[in-house]
Amino acid sequence: MKKILIFFLLFLSISCSSNLLTKKSAESIDCPPVFFASENRNYIDGEEKPLTLDNVSFKAEINNYAFNKSCFQENDIRTFPLDILFIIDPIKPTAPNVILPLYVALLDSDQQLLEMQYFSINGEMKNDLTTKGYFETELSNSINIMTSKNNSVSSLVIGFMLDKNKKELLN
Repeated sequence: MKKILIFFLLFLSISCSSNLLTKKSAESIDCPPVFFASENRNYIDGEEKPLTLDNVSFKAEINNYAFNKSCFQENDIRTFPLDILFIIDPIKPTAPNVILPLYVALLDSDQQLLEMQYFSINGEMKNDLTTKGYFETELSNSINIMTSKNNSVSSLVIGFMLDKNKKELLN
């Protein structure tokens, strides 16, 4: 009787998790080249509104990137795990928290836009506990860019989302 009960429980556990037997494994694919948008590579922000040169809290720059994991395709989804390095320079910070609005444009081989994805990167500036001052901080963050396998992505372009006021202050 115990053998029948064990067989029945084993059968139910396998049949209820149908993905266990039918799941396809992830297939490694080539990672596309990554470029930085030249006019959207820098970012500034501040606590006070409207933002002026006198009340800027920090300046951030997209510095580098890396694919620390391989890009892969699983079922009908392509995933590009991208690590991005930001350099944050304190100007007149009032708090250590920073929020960096980022976009990634997925382009095809003709440099036509396939898709735009948006991310919000949260971090903190490092500070000196004795002087209570902030100093230049390297912030690294990982994002997963996911798209349909039907999109033939040939390159990625990364930039900060900037409003008109921030663009004018940066130029």
